Order: sequence, then C-alpha cells, then structure tokens
Amino acid sequence: MTLKFAHRKEGDVPRPVALGKVNENFEAIKAEMRRLRTGNVLEIDAGNEKAVRSTKRMVTMAGKDIGAKWKHWSQGAKVYARPVRQRRGPGRPRKVRG
Repeated sequence: MTLKFAHRKEGDVPRPVALGKVNENFEAIKAEMRRLRTGNVLEIDAGNEKAVRSTKRMVTMAGKDIGAKWKHWSQGAKVYARPVRQRRGPGRPRKVRG
C-alpha cells in the first residue's frame, strides 16, 4: 500500500477531538536523567510493584529521546537506572575523513 501525502493549511483540516496530553511522569524522568551526574545511579520509587514495568518502559523511552542507552533494574518497588558506558569495539578506530 502506497502512502499519499499532502500539505494543507491548518484551517482547512478538522480539529483534533482529544487534547494532546503530556505524561508528567515521563517528562520528570527525562529531566532527572539529564541532571544525573557521572558515577551516580538514578533511583525511582514506583510506589508499588505493579508500576515497576511501566516505569522501566518510561526509562527506556526517555533514554531514546535523550539519545543515550540506559541500563535499568529493579528491586521491590524501586527502579534503578544509569547510562550505559560507551565501549569502543575491537579493532582499529575508523579513519575520519574531513
């Protein structure tokens, strides 16, 4: 199936029915991830053990938004996260052309 695209003016198209809601928890996690200093681990209290899975998912999504991979783990109702250290692969470094 081929997609067809068209650019229209905002007044020519129907308005959205639902409001675009922002997940405040997601934005808070992103802000805390940006503020985390080197060598520290972010501790997130999910409240109960049922919320741990969604909290881990938000950590993964926030890391992708920030542009870094994060390792996360949990114990009880707490989720811990830290950025993954970038490793250089085996072999010679690539030549930089410039």
